[in-house]
Amino acid sequence: MPIILMTFLALIFVVTSAPASQATHSELLVETGWLAVHLNDTNLRIVDVRSPEKYRAGHIHNAVSGPMEEVTIRPDLKKAVTHELPPKEKIEAWAGSLGIGNATTVILYDEGNNNWATRVFWTLEYYGHGGKVSILNGGFNKWKSEGRETTGDVPKVKRVRFNASIDESRLATKEYLLANLGKKAILILDVRSPKEYRGEDRRAARRGHIPGAVNVEWTNNLLPDIGLLKSPNTLRQLYEASGVTKDKEIIVYCQSGMRASHTYFTLRLLGYPRIRVYDGSWQEWGNDPAPPIE
Repeated sequence: MPIILMTFLALIFVVTSAPASQATHSELLVETGWLAVHLNDTNLRIVDVRSPEKYRAGHIHNAVSGPMEEVTIRPDLKKAVTHELPPKEKIEAWAGSLGIGNATTVILYDEGNNNWATRVFWTLEYYGHGGKVSILNGGFNKWKSEGRETTGDVPKVKRVRFNASIDESRLATKEYLLANLGKKAILILDVRSPKEYRGEDRRAARRGHIPGAVNVEWTNNLLPDIGLLKSPNTLRQLYEASGVTKDKEIIVYCQSGMRASHTYFTLRLLGYPRIRVYDGSWQEWGNDPAPPIE
């Protein structure tokens, strides 16, 4: 067999036999250098999810303002409203007004060191966005720190139709959690601070965590101070060391589902196939006297 053919076959074997744990969905994360080249691409919608005030003070060229608050519902504990996902009609109107159709490529950015963009990312995935949705690594802070151009101009976009289609596999409810407590195929991941997890920092009627949950605080996903995600290898080692492995379905929660969305995105980036966000999170579980706690 010729040497060139043997080498080619060997390369195929190496690629196809690589362990699944090495897989990542790198297309979910874009760098500032890439975005600078693609600012004017057709079928690309850049969405600034920061506050309208910050958007008006300066934003990335061609970015539209789509504040995160417009696609969340603030909980009213007196009325037991603890889920923050917007109704289907609201996300359809929000996306359509920004020129986001089902096949539109979307780049989301926030300041870079918080979880607003990842919350919108999860919301779009839950509502079945069929195109590519990505996060800008480092967000606006990194863009500005590199001396890249910002603008106050507001682009004109044509309203389009976005047809939401709910993907229930991305959401965990309290009932779903209760039905799956203790199952080996399910891992519950608490991404709050260690003090919240241990019950030293109480933010609901009860303190503690969901039985069996492991604790990996969401800030461990980021390099200190600069808001960039750590390398895939570092993140993979972090989660696997805590038993967060790809053979399990991962249910992520925090206090209200915001911080959980950041870890949801991180695990999606690492290629985890089955991840759900418990949107009610501790504000629902901890304020209900019935569910078990540790």
